[in-house]
Amino acid sequence: MRATIAIIAVCVAVFIAQAVFGEAFISTFSLVPASALSGQYWQFFTYMFLHGGLWHLTINMFILFMFGTLIERAIGWKWYMIMFMVSGMGSALFHIALSSGIPQSMFVPLIGASGGVFGVLAAFAFMFPDMKLFIIPIPVPIKAIYAIVGIAVFEFLLGVFNILPGIANFGHLGGIITGVLLMFYWRYAQRRRSRSRTEMRNFEFYWE
Repeated sequence: MRATIAIIAVCVAVFIAQAVFGEAFISTFSLVPASALSGQYWQFFTYMFLHGGLWHLTINMFILFMFGTLIERAIGWKWYMIMFMVSGMGSALFHIALSSGIPQSMFVPLIGASGGVFGVLAAFAFMFPDMKLFIIPIPVPIKAIYAIVGIAVFEFLLGVFNILPGIANFGHLGGIITGVLLMFYWRYAQRRRSRSRTEMRNFEFYWE
């Protein structure tokens, strides 16, 4: 769980830096689509460590700790880090692509680890599809695979109808989709590695 703890520690440290250095820090490291696409490419990476308030930070880190530790054990810390980071960047790209029809959205900063966190949730549903979860306010447990599909549909509808202005619902959806794609690739890589090991065991050769 060292990668999960490291991500949480960085997010907390950056949150403190936001309070100390203020708007200059936030404007430099948040993701402003017009700026990021014009050469400030680091924003695709740095934005996910900033948060809009203590509650925003607490919710994201709580979910990451609850599900991230399980996924990190299941796929290893290196793959886990790749998945979190790439899901976060995929989230930003989805947000930009699906919000580009609104001109002012290109100048509104995007912050938060939610894209990476939703990627982790997608990975959890991929790895443990039959595990039951309680999703507030639904009073009965739901299998993880149904929960993540429901969340994806819900985020899409929220984004299309702009029900929650100020929330990057398309970014959340992008994190889920990116997480699922990465897990499919991870499974493919695992099967390919297992096949290669089997072929090596069956290969005959002479020692010289």
